[in-house]
Amino acid sequence: MQNEIIKMISDISSSIDWSAWVTAFATLVLAILTFVYVILTRKILSSQSDPCVVLSVIHNEDRSTILQLIAKNVGTGLAHDVRFEFSHPIPARAWGLSLDKAKKAEEMTDGPLINGIPALGPGESRKIDWGQYGGLKASIGDSKIIATCRFKKNGKEMPPVICPLDVESFAGTVAAESPLSKTAKELEKISKTIQHLKSGFPKLKVEIMSMPEDSSKDEDV
Repeated sequence: MQNEIIKMISDISSSIDWSAWVTAFATLVLAILTFVYVILTRKILSSQSDPCVVLSVIHNEDRSTILQLIAKNVGTGLAHDVRFEFSHPIPARAWGLSLDKAKKAEEMTDGPLINGIPALGPGESRKIDWGQYGGLKASIGDSKIIATCRFKKNGKEMPPVICPLDVESFAGTVAAESPLSKTAKELEKISKTIQHLKSGFPKLKVEIMSMPEDSSKDEDV
């Protein structure tokens, strides 16, 4: 009985064209790999045109004591319906170079960070004067403000970007004034000097007066 089973298996095996099966299996594997390759390539190409909106804190180059909030699309695609969410209420116009000179800041209730931005193209940004170090430190304290940037691409919601708004690292730092700003200030000084020279010295007025004739000469004649 056992010999008959072995013979039957041997007959079945000999009747199967194993090369055809191997070819079919290899073709199936190749098709699966090709499908995966196409999907990955499409995702890679699509990701290369994805928008990416971030929110960060920067020095104002023209006013070295001012800190700004800049919302910028650092991606290569158009971002639609840009919105921002904050872990804590965000202050606005927080002025003061030091803590003892800081003024009480109001809560930000208007502007692009509150109302959102309809669209941001690649490299496009929005800059907002946020305040000075002392005023911001007095308003925020030791708490950390975490901003969540949300945006869409072609109507599809993109993964949000989490951005901590750092103020502490700006302690004792100043921004390098841009060459254009320096040039503008120097030109302004020259203009004021010229205006002073023009208006600071009154014009000299010269009048020629005729002298009366000497009457003593007539008497001697």
